Amino acid sequence: MKKIKYVIMIFLVFSIDQISKLIISNSINLNGSVEVIKNFFSLTYVKNKGAAFGMFSSYTFIISLISVLILIYLLFELFRSKSEEKLTNYSLSLIIGGLLGNLYDRVFLGCVRDFFDFTLFDKGFAIFNVGDAFIVIGCFMFIISVCLEVKNENSSK
Repeated sequence: MKKIKYVIMIFLVFSIDQISKLIISNSINLNGSVEVIKNFFSLTYVKNKGAAFGMFSSYTFIISLISVLILIYLLFELFRSKSEEKLTNYSLSLIIGGLLGNLYDRVFLGCVRDFFDFTLFDKGFAIFNVGDAFIVIGCFMFIISVCLEVKNENSSK
């Protein structure tokens, strides 16, 4: 029962992702764009059948299968981890919630809905969604937790 807060966090991340995608898909036409900050940030509604940067777009089933396998592994790691490994548990929860949001889109829509569109140094960046952002944040948190764990192990020797 100590892991219930992480399950709630996963559900919240999934919900925020899906609600944001629903709002965008109901507000902006497909491939339409609304400039929020001139020459820097727009909301651009696109559908991505592939993985990052649209790669492997003709392999939606394989991407979904890999996502399910990663999801199972991450859930196993979350419930196997110790309760005091809070940073690790929070990071896994963010990754799982974002992964679930994108997996839901792939399974039920055949593509992932993306909309955050940044331009940096006059170059377009990959268009992404809330789930992607949570996955990236969760990965950075996980790296930090591993580094802290290694540092603690080295200092206790």
